[in-house]
Amino acid sequence: MQYKILLVLLATASCFNYLPEVEIDLSAPPRQRWKESVRTVLTLYGYENSFGPVFQFHNENTFNVLAPEDYTTIAKAIRRNFPEYSLELEGIVEEFNRPEVTFEYLAAWAYFHEIGHITSGTTECTGVLLSFGDQIIHGRNMDQYPGQARNIVLHLTIKKDGKYIGESVDWYWFKVGFVTLLKYNVASLEENWRFGDPLSKDQLLTFIQQGVPSLPWAYREVLVNNKLNTFDQVVSYLEQNRVACALYNVIGGTEKDQGVIISRDPFETYPTISLSSIPQGQNGYKYLVQTNYDHWLPDPQDDQRRTIAENLLANMQSNLFNEFGVYSVMDTYPIHNEGTFYTVIMNAKYNRLIAFGQPSITLTDE
Repeated sequence: MQYKILLVLLATASCFNYLPEVEIDLSAPPRQRWKESVRTVLTLYGYENSFGPVFQFHNENTFNVLAPEDYTTIAKAIRRNFPEYSLELEGIVEEFNRPEVTFEYLAAWAYFHEIGHITSGTTECTGVLLSFGDQIIHGRNMDQYPGQARNIVLHLTIKKDGKYIGESVDWYWFKVGFVTLLKYNVASLEENWRFGDPLSKDQLLTFIQQGVPSLPWAYREVLVNNKLNTFDQVVSYLEQNRVACALYNVIGGTEKDQGVIISRDPFETYPTISLSSIPQGQNGYKYLVQTNYDHWLPDPQDDQRRTIAENLLANMQSNLFNEFGVYSVMDTYPIHNEGTFYTVIMNAKYNRLIAFGQPSITLTDE
């Protein structure tokens, strides 16, 4: 049955955009680790149909809050607190070989998500955890802007010391970290934007100078840290690590009911919600959904993604208690919407990650 589900999903994937695949060797010299990723994107799409318009858009809409000296402050902090990541960023700068792509500029991109919380940029992402039988199926949609960023999305296979340790599908990879991750034999993870307490530029710069890691680097720590090799260890770490902005962590494990949503904020603490604390449904399955709003509040009237996903899951038929069922939810409008870059279905029990490069869709009356 598992193979049949996989074959159906792979057949379905042929209808969507191909995601280029790149292998990342974290044992390679730091400057060399991400160069192939840059070359792959530039070879396939060119700078003017990938990084160029993405950088221009976010210069105008995200980084407009930064003064020239702020780029220097962030760069110095990264060099001091994260020397290995600094070398990786320098290698990416070398591969671009463009005057506008400096180390200082990519240093700001490392904290792109946090800076976006100052400029009030909005993003939409959806995570679904379905617990059925002895496994957790994790659906993840990444929604962003502008559209050319779809051409930056890569499917990464990561190895270290000759061993494959995980996979990621991301457009954040050039920040040398991950916000969608499958750590083999341990957990599936996604990070979602959270509309939390306001963040000022001075607060963020203080966090950065103190060595608070960027959001993608937290998942990279999960991936490579040998002390984070169980679901419970990963959950405990992501409940307690320092963060510089509001976010959600959606995490699926390898065993029955191992699934949580962690709500984080640099200023307050919130309880984690877990599949293990939800009563068993009549049909023998449980689920959790997270978009970008606190689960203890109702969905905004103009953004009903969580409500729609929960209704779909509540009425799921028994033949859809699988990866295909979760994909069907993730591909329903407005869960899959104008800004959806990719959909990923993960199953940590079987070390399975199935990626769909998603085109933009819009609901019409036609």
